[in-house]
Amino acid sequence: MEAVILAAGFGSRLGSITDEKPKPLISVGGITLLDRTLKILRKYNVRDIIVITGYKRDKILEHVKERHSLKIKFVHNSDYDTTNNIFSLYLSKDVLSGGDFYIINSDVLFHERIFRYLHNSRKKGLVLSVDLTKELTEESMKVALVRDRIIWISKDIPLHDATGEYIGLARVNSDEFKRLFRSIKTVMKRKGRGVFYEEAFQHLMDMGGEVTYEATRGLPWIEIDTVEDLRIAREKVYPRISRVRYFV
Repeated sequence: MEAVILAAGFGSRLGSITDEKPKPLISVGGITLLDRTLKILRKYNVRDIIVITGYKRDKILEHVKERHSLKIKFVHNSDYDTTNNIFSLYLSKDVLSGGDFYIINSDVLFHERIFRYLHNSRKKGLVLSVDLTKELTEESMKVALVRDRIIWISKDIPLHDATGEYIGLARVNSDEFKRLFRSIKTVMKRKGRGVFYEEAFQHLMDMGGEVTYEATRGLPWIEIDTVEDLRIAREKVYPRISRVRYFV
């Protein structure tokens, strides 16, 4: 198995916190977001890892070199300041083997068992980690479900039509690999490189691709976009995560 960690963004809404370091190197509970993700991947024997860098690339490379012996490839999005994560994901295409791989947003703090549910899932196609319990907001990356299939993913889904929230963690099975990257290419051609990669997920669904989900089952997670998100992560989400020891 392979994993793509998207770590190119500015983190501008975190203000001065990201002046000197990129968002993946923010610490919660004494460990950086990136290190926590890498530990989880190592536990599940995901050894081939691609990190897409952008803002403060050298900081990430230096950090990983000092702390990790994992097989990590780095791909740099030199246009990180003018593109969105759809382009960062697209840049992984020529480095991936074409088999199953994970997509992980680097700014998400999540309980290890959420990853386990995705890792052990027997579902095919594109499988997303979805929170069915969290109160949704206009900012949530919302999904609409019909039985075990996702039929709509967008921040623009009306709250009354949404079933849950995509948390920024997905598994792409090899049978959808080519179709996903064709969808990414099509979306960028139509809408540019400044949109979210979830637009490509939607295009894949519209073209008949299979998109399913694994629920987070009430386990804690948070996407850290703002100073308030970071406060909640440190004061509320991490204490819930740390109650269960899960690193080997």
